[in-house]
Amino acid sequence: MKTIGIALGIERLVAALPGGRRLETAETADIRQAIADLKAQSGMAEARVSVALVPPLIAVRRVKLPPMRGEERHRVLERDAARHFVGVREPQAVATDGSLAAALPTQLLEELEAAIDAAGWRLDAVVPAHVAWAACLADGKHAIPVAPAAEVVEVRRRRMTDRMLLRHGDSTVSNADIDPYVAAAEHVVGVRALRLYSAARRARMRVAVRRLATVLLAAAAACLVVAAGLDHWGLNRELDVLRARRAAIAPRVAAAMHVRDSVVSLGRTTRALDGLASTAPRWSAFFANLADDLPRDAYLAGFEARGDSVVLSGVARDAAGVLHGLEHMPALAGVHADGPIRQDVSAAGAVREHFRFSGRWDGTP
Repeated sequence: MKTIGIALGIERLVAALPGGRRLETAETADIRQAIADLKAQSGMAEARVSVALVPPLIAVRRVKLPPMRGEERHRVLERDAARHFVGVREPQAVATDGSLAAALPTQLLEELEAAIDAAGWRLDAVVPAHVAWAACLADGKHAIPVAPAAEVVEVRRRRMTDRMLLRHGDSTVSNADIDPYVAAAEHVVGVRALRLYSAARRARMRVAVRRLATVLLAAAAACLVVAAGLDHWGLNRELDVLRARRAAIAPRVAAAMHVRDSVVSLGRTTRALDGLASTAPRWSAFFANLADDLPRDAYLAGFEARGDSVVLSGVARDAAGVLHGLEHMPALAGVHADGPIRQDVSAAGAVREHFRFSGRWDGTP
């Protein structure tokens, strides 16, 4: 839906239309008629409208209240508007944003909402023109030329942080070179600070929020039930497939287990024979050479011999030195690591390396 920005004052109305078009009128006494004329001139049957109210239609000032929740703050300001805004006598609609507050007559706000509804447009927001001006000004204090007196707006990062009266000789204030109505109309769309709502519109919004929350809750519950059902169905389906596969491979698994038991038995026999072979006198030369070539800080933790293959495991300060020594042993060839080198650090900070090397021994002294 296309958007329209409107700046409304006592004697002037400026509308910023899509495509850079702009409409303006001085006939603002009858708001309903002014909006109807604007719709006829724009030729837009549907649109989202944001309205910036230019002083003195709206009052903006800094207020000081005890710490309280946002809803409570709104009720206090609305009930005691005359205490916080000068010259207020009729019921006011208020909005707060941090320490700033805005107020305008409730009757004016209701007339504006009714006029836009009657035009068939959708009201997006009603805000003070100050927050729209801040969206197009640099950081600092700026004097906005609005009759009967200039409005001073303090801006930080495109947001209004304060509003004050113009003091004579204040060097911190710069004159904003903008048309306040045109700037407000062009930058009011999308502004979220200090949005004003009538009591009836607030009630409709609360009902819509509750209805949406109920729909979302029902949808979440339905999704949860469907997800649980799909998960249960998928789980049962996977279990059935798994049971069928297990039944199909059961004979092969039994045969493989029988072969495994046979291999384990043969392995025990082979290890026993290897143990006997390792104690044969022909290994005496191997251990003598090993004692000569093994670094002094290294010691063996395990020894295995299978035929002409030997596997040495142990601990040394530097496993690389052990490998270097084994490579120079007579009759020991093809020395290589038979596993990863692991390091241990003692409580005193000493580093020890666990090694496992293997090679081929030809039995020659």
